[in-house]
Amino acid sequence: MSDFWVGNFRVDVSRAQIIVKDDIISLEPRVLKVLLTLAKHQGEVVTHEALLESVWPNVVVAPNAVQRCIGQLRKALGDDAKQQKMIATHPKIGYSLIAQVQWPEESLVESAVIPEQQANSHWIIKIFLLCLSLLVLAWYFLPSTTTSPPIDRLTPITLTDEKEYYPSFSPDGRYVVYNRYVNLCENQLWAKDLTENREYRLTKTAGYYGAAAWSPDGNQLAFSKTGGCQSSKPIQRCRNISAISFILAKSEPQIPRELLACEQHNYGGLNWLTNNKIAFIDSFARQGKVKTLSLDSSLVTLLYSDESYQPRALSYSPRNKKLAITVHDQKQNISLILFNTENNTIEHLPLKVPDEHNDYLWWDPIWHPLKDTLITSAETSLFEIDMAGSFTEYPITTVADIYNPMYHPDGEKIIAVIGGVDLDIEEYRFQPSPLTKSGSSELSAQLISTIEPSTVEDYQAKYQPGTSNISFISNRSGEQQIWFVDNNQLKQLSHFDRNTRINSYTWSLDGQSLALAVRGELHLLTLDGQANPIPTPFKVIEVYQWVNTQQVLLSIIEKIPSDPLKQQRKVVLLDLNTGEHSDIYQGFSHWAQLNGQSLYYTDWSKTLHLYQDQQNSIVPATSGIRFSPGFIIKDRQLSLFAENQIWLYHLDKLSLTKMNISPSTRPKANLSDIDFDNNRLLFSIYQSTRKDLVMFHR
Repeated sequence: MSDFWVGNFRVDVSRAQIIVKDDIISLEPRVLKVLLTLAKHQGEVVTHEALLESVWPNVVVAPNAVQRCIGQLRKALGDDAKQQKMIATHPKIGYSLIAQVQWPEESLVESAVIPEQQANSHWIIKIFLLCLSLLVLAWYFLPSTTTSPPIDRLTPITLTDEKEYYPSFSPDGRYVVYNRYVNLCENQLWAKDLTENREYRLTKTAGYYGAAAWSPDGNQLAFSKTGGCQSSKPIQRCRNISAISFILAKSEPQIPRELLACEQHNYGGLNWLTNNKIAFIDSFARQGKVKTLSLDSSLVTLLYSDESYQPRALSYSPRNKKLAITVHDQKQNISLILFNTENNTIEHLPLKVPDEHNDYLWWDPIWHPLKDTLITSAETSLFEIDMAGSFTEYPITTVADIYNPMYHPDGEKIIAVIGGVDLDIEEYRFQPSPLTKSGSSELSAQLISTIEPSTVEDYQAKYQPGTSNISFISNRSGEQQIWFVDNNQLKQLSHFDRNTRINSYTWSLDGQSLALAVRGELHLLTLDGQANPIPTPFKVIEVYQWVNTQQVLLSIIEKIPSDPLKQQRKVVLLDLNTGEHSDIYQGFSHWAQLNGQSLYYTDWSKTLHLYQDQQNSIVPATSGIRFSPGFIIKDRQLSLFAENQIWLYHLDKLSLTKMNISPSTRPKANLSDIDFDNNRLLFSIYQSTRKDLVMFHR
């Protein structure tokens, strides 16, 4: 038997491949044998014992061998463990293949009843449609020149139920190393041999490892490291520099050796300049500097520093001996510093970020191995950056968000991370107890319900003022939209066009409309689903607050007239009736709320600041705490969330109260809204992440 069909997927058993459209997914032969066994008993429950006997006869295997194969098959077939449309799990019994199976004999029988002329015409139509599909794919994916990224085909690299990040090719291109998470705050370093299709776990113990960098000879891997959530000490911002021998780790997982203790510094962005020297970013005290570490002498040397710029990412090109340093200025304008490591000369390259993405701050471009260009990503697009700072976009709308793209050393393939996050909304009722002597209170919370759960991102849940109704953002319809639970009835409130991105929104005080930041524009959405754009002379990044009946607090970006390549960020108060706006604060803010004439905002490091009378200061009671975005001013209290705890800053007493709460003891949650009148809370709760490594190629 050479092949058969499972749904729309053709299974080539002899080549251990699954083919759908023009994608070919290679799997281990034993994984395909599990699928073949299930297919032979389509619709029936095949027990664990039967699968073990069929696939591994007379062989002792790990207890989870079948489970791992099922996980790989689910990914290859586009199945989901929660929805189970292809393979059904029967707990403690086995599995069944519920998708339709078609064998070659069935196809022959069906074709035999078709007259010859009709059969020929069917084949002509099929060939025509196939050619047309290939032409459409070529037109859609392939740019007009041969120098463009190779993105017309996609092949999965990892097929597990875990999430993988930070892929990096070995210098010879044979191996790819990556981080595989074992829980929310710990991961392991793994490598895959692309020639033998074999994986290696490289680290003996789990930790919070950063992206691994290969030494030029391919013998060592260096990375930043701190303790994970299972560590005896809590996770700290202090990250050291560690390394392992790849040669030894291939034989047996290794315990990383420390190269540079952090001592309250935070090291990241590691790149090997030579087999003995590593470049890295030291972001101590928010004044980032690029330094080098010599392995033989342990000597740390300053390589680049400029008080006007904050380095965020590094990429070294051995071909041109240049270090590309991604930097931000105080107004969050993004540039590249091209540092020549041979003569220490510097080129400053302002990045011409497309307007649609100029609020995006996390650019991390990587050098092309053979050309003077860099590659990066945002949302579902890859971007090439040339030496004029210009971006060329290559949208790939058929996949989920793209992260960490990197070229293969031959320049003909790109590895990247794709995937999404599953967030659910949970509502809790709380009853605070009296304050303790330390100024904290215990908050006992009881789960009321999970609000319309799904397998996609549901977040930014908010109470409609004066009601128990709840709104939230979700992409359950395929695009980000506002959804509304009205008297326990769920409905889609907004109907924006394709490629919607809703950054944030807020309710009007009377609960009759919402103000939304959608793709840089301000929209007013009414309860009947009508969305009306509000013209503004600037790009709207966030809608922070509906301050009164006619004014909203916004985060904006506007061009600097004297230098069109630069922009400035502001917090402004916009009058919805007149269209006039007044500047409240000039500078970057993660989130902000206005209380009278006082502005509370969090900066790049998520520290809470108070800006009033043109004076800026850190709120003393909150020093050292990093708060999540989305804090709220209600009932003369500023409700913030950090480290699974709610903090209430009393605006009259100027004191901070900590409420110890961990919703359902969940390890990762975020406060969405709070209703003091009815003692209710809304949380966005992390459920799972699907992050896979894929290869783009021709």
